[in-house]
Parts: sequence; C-alpha cells; structure tokens
Amino acid sequence: MLLFIAQFARHRTTGRFDRVGVAINILLAGSCIALLITTYLSQRQEQKHDPEFNWLFRNIIVVALAVIYLAASLAKLNGSSTALWRELVDRHPPNVGLIAGRAKEIRSDEWFVHTPWIWSQAEQTPAFPNQNTNVGDGVAPLLTNLPARHWTMLFRPQMWGFFFLDRERAFAFNWNFKWLGLLLSGFLFLRVVARADNLLALSGALILLFSSYIQWFFSSPTCMPEIISMVFFALWAVQVISKATSRWAVAGAGVVLLAAVEQFAFCCYPRFQIPLAYLAVALFIGTAASLENRNSIMGGRWDWFRATCLFAVLAAAVALLWQWTREVGPTITEIKGLVYPGQTTSTGGGYHFLRFLAPFLEFSMTQEHYPAPLGNACEASGFLFLAPVLVLAVAQDLWRRAADPILTALVVFVVLTLCYMTLGIPEWLARATGWSRAEPTRAIIAVGVASVIGVVRYLAVPRDESAPNTIWHLIGAFAFAPIFFVCFYIANLQLKKFATLSEIMAASIFFAAVFALLWQRNRIASCVLLVIPLLSTNALVNPIGRGLPGLTQSPMLKWLSGVHKNDPDARWIVLGDSDNRNCCMAQFVRATGADVLGGTRCTPDREMLRVLDRDNRYANVYNRYARICVVVSQETRPAFKLGGADNYQLRLPFHREWFERLGVGYVLVVDRSDLVSLPGFERIGEREGCALFRRVSAR
Repeated sequence: MLLFIAQFARHRTTGRFDRVGVAINILLAGSCIALLITTYLSQRQEQKHDPEFNWLFRNIIVVALAVIYLAASLAKLNGSSTALWRELVDRHPPNVGLIAGRAKEIRSDEWFVHTPWIWSQAEQTPAFPNQNTNVGDGVAPLLTNLPARHWTMLFRPQMWGFFFLDRERAFAFNWNFKWLGLLLSGFLFLRVVARADNLLALSGALILLFSSYIQWFFSSPTCMPEIISMVFFALWAVQVISKATSRWAVAGAGVVLLAAVEQFAFCCYPRFQIPLAYLAVALFIGTAASLENRNSIMGGRWDWFRATCLFAVLAAAVALLWQWTREVGPTITEIKGLVYPGQTTSTGGGYHFLRFLAPFLEFSMTQEHYPAPLGNACEASGFLFLAPVLVLAVAQDLWRRAADPILTALVVFVVLTLCYMTLGIPEWLARATGWSRAEPTRAIIAVGVASVIGVVRYLAVPRDESAPNTIWHLIGAFAFAPIFFVCFYIANLQLKKFATLSEIMAASIFFAAVFALLWQRNRIASCVLLVIPLLSTNALVNPIGRGLPGLTQSPMLKWLSGVHKNDPDARWIVLGDSDNRNCCMAQFVRATGADVLGGTRCTPDREMLRVLDRDNRYANVYNRYARICVVVSQETRPAFKLGGADNYQLRLPFHREWFERLGVGYVLVVDRSDLVSLPGFERIGEREGCALFRRVSAR
C-alpha cells in the first residue's frame, strides 16, 4: 500500500504516472503473496524423497526441453532483431515476423554483424567456406562462430542444420540451442550440486538464463550462452564418469565431455573463457572434495573402464585442439597483433563496488532507459549480487567446523575474482595466469554464474530445525530493509538517479525479505521470489519472432542479390554520408554474398589498405577489429578517422581513379542525391535513396 501511495504522490507532483513503477509494485505485491503461501505450505508439508519419482521427474524435464527446442526450431522461432533491416533499408516498420517483444537496435552485434555474416557464408560458392574476405583474412569464420564446412562443426551440433535444412530453420536451431544448452546443462549439473533436487536445479538454471547480463548479451557472436553451457556439460560429464555404474553411461559421458571441451575452446573469446575456466577448476576441486564424491571417483565396478575412457577423452581433446591450433594459428597471430583486441590487456581494478548493486534497481531498464553512466543497457546489465549471503554462510560453517567444500570453493573463487575486478593484480601475475586477456566488466559473468551455483548448493543443505521460525526471519528482514535502502540509494546516486524513490523502497523491502528467506534456506519461497521478477523483466529482452523476414522478404536484398548473381566476381563498395544508414548498408550488401569493402571485419583488409595507405600513416586507426564506414570526402586523397575502439571512418574521394585502383565493380551510394554521375560507371538503378553504379569495363 505504501508503494502505491508513493506512486500516487509522484503522479500528483509531476503530472506523470510511472507505469513501469506501478507494474513493478504489482509484481512485488503478487510475489509477497506467493511468498506467504509457499512459506506456509513448505512449513506444513515435508516432501518425501522418492528416488524413482525423482528419476522420472528428471527425465520428464529433459524430454520436455528437447521437445520444446525441436518444435520451436522447426517453427522457425528465434530471438533475432533482424526486423530492424526492414526499417533501415526498406523504410518499413520493424515489426515484420515479430510475435512478442520488439527488435533491439542495441543488439547490433547480432542483427548487424553476425547474421549478415551467416548469410554471406551461405551465399558463397561453395557455401560455408573456411575463408571469407567479408569476415576477415585467413580462417576468420572459424574464429567468429560461423557455420563452415570444417571438421570442428562435428562438435557444434547447433550448426548442423545449416548443411541440410532451409536457412531460416537452420538459424532457429542455432539460436534456440543457446537457451536449450544453458537450461539443459545447467539443470543436469545443478542437480549434482543440489543433491538431486530437480526443482531447485531447474530454478537455478532459470535464474541464470533470465539474469539481465545473460539476456542482454545473449546473441553476441562470442557465443556466451554456449560457453557457459559447455562448462556445465563438462563438469556434469566428469561426475557421470566418476559415479555411473553402466559402461554405456560412462562412454556416453566421455563423448559429452569431449564435445564440451572442444566447443568451449572453439568459441574463442578469452574475456569470457578465462574467468569461466577458473570457475570450472574451482568447481571441480570442490565437487571432488565433497562428502558425496570423496569415495566415488574411480570407485565403481568399472575402474579400469573409467580410467581408460577418461584418458582417451583427454588424449583426443589434446590432439584435436593441437590440430585446430595449427589451422587457426596464423589468423590468431594476426589478431594478437591488432591494436584492438589483440594488444588490449588488463590487470583488473577500476570496477566500482556499487555497480554490483545496480541490477537490484534495474527492473525498469529498457534499451532506451538505462543508467547513463554505464553507457548502454548491455553494459549496465548484470546479475543479482547474491555473494554476500554465500560469504556469510561459509563463515558460519567454518565457525561450526562444518564447511561444505563446493560452497567454500565457490566463495574463495568469487572473493578472488572480486579482488581482481575492484583492486587489480600485478601485471606479471595477470600475464602468468591469463587474466590479462580478461577484463573486469567481463569477469562479472564468472561472479554471477558462481553466485547462482552457490545459492543452489546453499539451499540444498537441509534446514536447521532449531533455527528461529520464518516469522522471525521476516521481522529481521524488515529490520534490515533500511540498510538495504541506504545501500541502494547511494548506488542510485552513482547511477545518476536511474531509479525512482518508490522503486528503491520496493527493492529494499523485497530483497531484504529474499535474503532473509535465503538465509533460512527456504527453497520454494526463495526460488519463486528470484525467478518471477527476472522472468517478468528479462524474458523479452530478445524478441520472439518467426523466421527472418527482415532479410528474406526485403525487396532491397532481392534486388542487390540479383545484381550480384549476374556478376558474382565483382567487388562492391558502399559509401555516402556519415549517418548510421550508410555505415550499415555495407554489412547488408554482404548478406548477398558479394565481396564488399567496408562493413565489419575481424581483421584489417590488407589488400585495400595497400592501395589507400601505402605509407601506413593511419596504421593505428585501422589496425583493429572494426566497423568501417566509408564516407564521401572532398579531399584528393583517402584519410582515416578513428571513431572508437572498434570503428573508424574511411574518407574516400568520389573519383573514378580510386575505385579503379581498388578493383571495384559496383558502387552503392546511400542518401546522396547530389552524386548523380560517376565517370567510368553507369547508373543501373535506385531503391529507397540508394543509387547503384556499375563499372562500364566490368561488363
């Protein structure tokens, strides 16, 4: 009631009604009702442990996830934001194909970069090559998680559809594997952590999947969901190998372990891989030392078979990774020499501690509405900072001399990672441990994943029946609510007053109650109050759409594709003013399969640069992974201007001489009605402000 009064008072004073705030308060009120009901039921009814039912319930969950995945993929459902191409290119509303939610411009690394790269791969002859100059030099497609006809695809089942299905269904199978892998692997591994509690394991997987950081970075070309999934699959497979009584189960787990290790490496994004690899080591140590596993590793009937299987998997993994390194080594060496990202290293530090509190206040965050100091919604996203509960729990267990190895290992890892993020480490240590290739803003993924695993493990421990009952914990929670309010209020000041006062009050009361229930180890109420807000807030960060009509039904793409098919060997260039549309069109043309100068490349176009900058005067500008925007210049010579760490402008004179030097056959001029002619080229068509010129000699 107090929350609604606060909203009404704001309406009276400002004349505006905060609909988002009201929705949040309704959600909180409903959650509190659910809290009271579930807490009452959990106290009155003890669940009976039925192994047979538990096993059946586990299989039902696994089968249900698989069925939903297959059905959604065959129906072409995905979360791509490619509908934006309809607005940007064809001047139509960006709602084509959308079922729920809306396309997000901030997800440009998906709809603007990665999906056109996939289309470019599919349009090559032969399709899906290992090398594609539209992506970068060398075997760039293998390092950017694109489908390619290469042996590494055997370990990436999400890519298989591209080789025998239509493109939209193949894309859906690839996309939906992100959530399937995260839910399935999370559920299986968290069952181990949760002592076979299916509901607790599934709740942990849902909390992780719908955390804002996961959802806002969900479709990144770095394949972040897949990286996390492979960590979970690998740890689960090791557990099965160590405890299963069936040879078939051990052998099957060995195959899963091999595939998980290989795909984890093939994703090739150290900023996520390094923190998560150390988390995997901490979990392996903690799991091996836990009481239920202490006597089980290599302790079953098939000891020799386990050892042989594990040795064979590790030997095969090393051999395959060695072969992969040989093939991609030259391209990796080139990337290491780039200003960005190759020469970008970190010793940590600089991550403000108050940023850990930001996710508690961001339930109203959208693409347009985010804390301004954090740059954008993606960078502002994070995980609910649950680590303090885990630290206190481990401290209490150590005091009682009843420490849990898994929980202790997780807390040690989280504390050390927080030190790296906030304080930093010596340079020699960062280089020796590989943390120099990570960075504080990306290391948050390991802290978030570790915290969710830790909460699941903590809740799996039976409650102390001698502890005070729930009502006293709730009273304690409301007593701590003012402390939460002060912390959130200070954090909100750092966020330039992103949240309203009523939202801060609501968050303080709500999370004080949640933390109290976590401390009490109330599984049902804790999971409900963590899952529901995350689900309601982040479920549609990525839209739900059918197919990719933003590309497949685009009149502009059909026109350009027809021109390219009639002259497949010609080189293209797209230029115009420095607005967003011109910079995007180069990447759009790449979706036809044409060889395009400009756009986004993971390595510099050395052939183009030898023509435009023989003296390497602008090497510091273009020696990077970048989006290249070609703009018309009034100067007589080309010039380069850095726009950011990953983008720059190529200022090119609109003269025949330069296009001939570059070997350009087609020039697409965007939104420059004054450029009506180009000597040596003929104008062959115009669509939606884009004029296409063809080199006369190219006929």
